Amino acid sequence: MAYANFETREIHCKILYVGAKGSGKTENLKSIYHKTQVRLTHEPMTFEDKLNAPFEFIPLSIGQLKDFHVKLHIYTLPEHNLYPTFNMVVTRGIDGLVFVVDSSLSALQDNIDAWVKLKETLTQEGYNLSALPRVLQYNKRDEPDALTLEALRSEFNTHGLADVEAVATQHLGTMETVQKISGLVLDELGKS
Repeated sequence: MAYANFETREIHCKILYVGAKGSGKTENLKSIYHKTQVRLTHEPMTFEDKLNAPFEFIPLSIGQLKDFHVKLHIYTLPEHNLYPTFNMVVTRGIDGLVFVVDSSLSALQDNIDAWVKLKETLTQEGYNLSALPRVLQYNKRDEPDALTLEALRSEFNTHGLADVEAVATQHLGTMETVQKISGLVLDELGKS
């Protein structure tokens, strides 16, 4: 859940990027960092591939909401069973969710399995999935066996959620995804 620090006048929101293994969650964070690093530091940061990393994280400042500065804490949740308890801890307190779909036909079943597992995990954690701000990202749109947008929507987006086409390795659609999820989270915060 978002929390406000009245002393520093900051609101912190937790966004979770989830998807099947290889869908592009890490590439999304790399792209977000690439697009925003000028504001963060003069030293380029390198992402190292770590097969056993329980999660990845990047902070992102997105501006003002009334008198508060809003910061996103963006996490990825790797799709493996090495850390099931840890995965449950990372999912706690999320304010928004991005489900990254690999657009390739060859990844369709993995995407479906990850989507079902995500719904089960969030239900177990007590989330009302229909009330949680969510964005679907159709990544890897440049793959030769990429499914049509209509096919992907009919499989994953029957409720008309916000969605974005992306090629994270080329920095396409990644910031648009952040903008959509942050807008939905801020709308939700504005209601409280």
